[in-house]
Amino acid sequence: MEIDELGSAIGILRGRLGNLYARASELSKKHLEYVMAENKNRTWEEKSVLFSRARTRDNSITATWLEIRWYGSKALKTRRMVQRVIVKPKSGYGYKLEVLLKLARHWEADMVREVERELTTIRREAQFVAKAIGLLNKASKTKGESE
Repeated sequence: MEIDELGSAIGILRGRLGNLYARASELSKKHLEYVMAENKNRTWEEKSVLFSRARTRDNSITATWLEIRWYGSKALKTRRMVQRVIVKPKSGYGYKLEVLLKLARHWEADMVREVERELTTIRREAQFVAKAIGLLNKASKTKGESE
């Protein structure tokens, strides 16, 4: 492969990574919109504490789940939100559904299952694409040095 072919292959893979990030962000937004709409009709104890977030950095995508807790008094205007990242197991590409469903409210369990199933697929593909980009970058550097 020539250097310009390697560059175009890397460009295609980065485009795919961008598409995966857009899909992960869309899923996170879908969950957030559903939760915000449902939270309006719920009591304080029934409101959702789960939130998903997608981030991209260099050639990688992370799609994490967060637990949200509120502290302080609303009346005294000392209320603040604290986000705690839910740890994903090292093995595999997805979260354990038992952990997520333990934090999820009964009314959002199906949505959490659906979103996590799709995010798992995205994480898996993103990792393969990132590895391919890294290998092609390495190949283009060694090709440039040998010429």
